[in-house]
Order: sequence, then structure tokens, then C-alpha cells
Amino acid sequence: MAEHLASIFGTEKDRVNCPFYFKIGACRHGDRCSRLHNKPTISQTMLLQNMYQNPVINAPLGPDGLPMRVDERVAQEQFEDFYEDIFEELSQHGEIENCNVCDNLADHMVGNVYVKFREEEHCAAALQALQGRYYGGRPIQAEFSPVTDFREATCRQYEENTCNRGGYCNFMHLKPISKQLRKLLFGRYKHRSDSQEP
Repeated sequence: MAEHLASIFGTEKDRVNCPFYFKIGACRHGDRCSRLHNKPTISQTMLLQNMYQNPVINAPLGPDGLPMRVDERVAQEQFEDFYEDIFEELSQHGEIENCNVCDNLADHMVGNVYVKFREEEHCAAALQALQGRYYGGRPIQAEFSPVTDFREATCRQYEENTCNRGGYCNFMHLKPISKQLRKLLFGRYKHRSDSQEP
């Protein structure tokens, strides 16, 4: 019996625990979900809820009552500035393996930032440092997340440009950063590991 329960934990067959919360760290039903959301007490990954304020989604209304057009290049520059801010702040506490920002539109995922550290202790230190802090005039809502494998959480169809659910998909649509920024931020860890080898 115990082996059976362990084999179905966090899957659709598990009628007790929410598979979406287990895979994605968020559930569209929130507290009204009929299944349990087992929030971890420690994790390598933290979730910063609704932290990224996408200028395309939050565009001011024009005189016609429709959202004003946002320059995609400017929006990407603002996103990369945000990404670098988050990365630099949190990397003070330890090595970051992944930093992912959701480009979804659904309330439970919009602007969510997932940061996975190499060590749980580093994630705990970063989470503690964020308590009572603000970013862009808004309080930071940080918590540990059960997500450790982003391949399971990411929408494969989105990566192939074939997701027909759009921004309301229940799997992560990750906002990409430029290769240059990725190399600048994550490249420092490659050099560290290279210098430690005999």
C-alpha cells in the first residue's frame, strides 16, 4: 500500500494531493482546491508570487479605452533589468541554478518568479532576507516552492510555439532572457567550478 501511494504522489492518480501545486507551485483553485497543497518547510526553490509586473499586461489605457501599445524592445529591456536585479540580490545568499519568470496571464501564475538555489540553506537565507522587503513599491511575497524540476513544470507546447491555451495555460510559459545576460549572470558559476577541478 505504501509503495502504491508513493508511486502516485503528485500525479493525476493521487486524489489527496494536488498535482498542479506539486509540479508548478501554484494552483488555479488556490485555497478552494479539493486537494492538498503540501507547502514545503524547506526547499532549494523559492517562489516570489506575482513579482514581475509585465508592462504589456499593465499597459495604460489609451483615449479609445484600449491598452496602449508597448514597444517590445523596451519591454524586453525592462524585463532584463528586473531579472538582473532579482538575480544579483538573491545570488548574495548562494549559487543560483535556475531563475524563471512566468509569462502566463492567469492570476495564480502571472508574474511568478521561481529561483532555484544549489543548496536549501542558501534558499532559506535568501527567503529570510526578503521578509518585510518591497520591490517597485509592492511587498515581496516569498515562500518555499515544491518545484525542483522545471522540465516537468514548463509547457512543452509553448516552447514549440504551439500552445493553444495562450497565457492561460496551467503550465509555465517562461519569459526568455538574452544569451548575453544568461552568460553574464550564470557564467560566473561555470568559472568557479572549472577552477575547482584538479
